[in-house]
Amino acid sequence: MASQTKPTSKLCVKCQRVLPLTEFYPNKQWVGQWYKDAWCKECADKLCTDKESLMQYCFENNRGWEDSYWDTAIKKAQYIVSTDPIYVKPHTSAKRRDAILSKTAVRQFFGLMNLNAFYKFEDHIGGDGVYIDMGQIQKEKKDKPETEEVKRTYNAKWGGNFSKQEIEKLEDTYAQYAEDFVLDNVNIRDYARKVAKASLNADIAEDRMRRGEISASEYKEAQKIFDDLSKSSNFAACRRQPGQASGLGSLGEIIMRLEIDKQLRENGFTFPEDDIDRIVHDFEHTYTACGIEGRL
Repeated sequence: MASQTKPTSKLCVKCQRVLPLTEFYPNKQWVGQWYKDAWCKECADKLCTDKESLMQYCFENNRGWEDSYWDTAIKKAQYIVSTDPIYVKPHTSAKRRDAILSKTAVRQFFGLMNLNAFYKFEDHIGGDGVYIDMGQIQKEKKDKPETEEVKRTYNAKWGGNFSKQEIEKLEDTYAQYAEDFVLDNVNIRDYARKVAKASLNADIAEDRMRRGEISASEYKEAQKIFDDLSKSSNFAACRRQPGQASGLGSLGEIIMRLEIDKQLRENGFTFPEDDIDRIVHDFEHTYTACGIEGRL
């Protein structure tokens, strides 16, 4: 039996035209549509003009929807419309501005929706082949409580609202600092916690940058704050825990001395006397007996 070949075209359920597969956005898990959306790109562009119509598009194309996706698209769109001549025109009405911003955000959403961080497939078609009620799905999502991992509560020790996972990360980072440094007073311990929070913020910023939620410059700023805090004199003045430097000549000891004293000390090692040393001493006695000053 000859194997089934993948078609090169399919029907758009909106405009009812048969179009090449390239005219449809990729849909990574929709096997029944040859891993493509059910709407063609032209219909998506024409019919999606605001958040509500975009939600409908996602629903009918089995794409998971999160309000955070739209928020990210809006942020990107705001930078674009800030130089749009019609949007910035003083006499442009608020309604017109909202329409321009929404349409621009939709375009940004289409650019983001197939990134791994944003892509989420949800099968909204029931067993009878009919779409499940969109309103009911949205209500269930809204009523669903936050999971323990995502829910953030105020933590007095860390001075802010954090999730359980974030607290675990902060505690692990602080414990590592306690292993490496002597945190022997309140100020140093508070500073170590501040550095741990900066480390967490840098990690979060990196993740948000990869998902397209913030710019590279915003991530670099978070990373710079962590770098500045971790390299400041507050940490450099901390004594390292015993055993953290493996010897006076080790790289760890050299770094420790450079951090604290800004200079290297002389090596304090002494070596046992050997045959060469004894011969030198004998000659020194001879030099002294002959009235010659100095050492060999």
